[in-house]
Amino acid sequence: MRYAQQLANTLLLLCLSGCALTSKAPDFNGLKDVEGSDAVHINMTKVAVHFGIVVPFIGDASLEGAVRDFTKEAKKEGAERVRIVQSDETTLWWILPPISFVLTPRFTNVAGEALLAFNDTTPQKEAESKADAQKAD
Repeated sequence: MRYAQQLANTLLLLCLSGCALTSKAPDFNGLKDVEGSDAVHINMTKVAVHFGIVVPFIGDASLEGAVRDFTKEAKKEGAERVRIVQSDETTLWWILPPISFVLTPRFTNVAGEALLAFNDTTPQKEAESKADAQKAD
C-alpha cells in the first residue's frame, strides 16, 4: 500500500511539473539531406496538465506550443530551416474521470530535422546557374 501511494505521488508530481524532453541525433555520417543541407534530428516530447482538456494550465503541451519550443531548439543548433516529419498529441481525459475532465494530462511529440546550412548544389540549381551564365554571355 505504501509503495502504491509513493508511486501515485511521484506520478502526480511529474504531471504537475510541465516539462519538455528533448533528444538530438546530429551524426549523419557525413550525409546531407536531399537539398544538400547539414541536418540534426530533434525529437521533443512535452508533458503538461491542461485545464478543461484544452486550456494550458501547468506547462503547454498544445501542438502550437510544442512547435514553438521545437523551433527554439532548432535555432539553438544553428538551423536556418526546419522540416517537421511527425507530430502527435495524446490527451488523457479518460484516465481518471471526472478529475481528468478538469485537470487533463497531455503529451505532445514533435520530431523533425534542423537544417543547418543550405547548399545550392542541387541538380536544379546547377542547371539554373548554367542557364543564367549562358544568358549573360
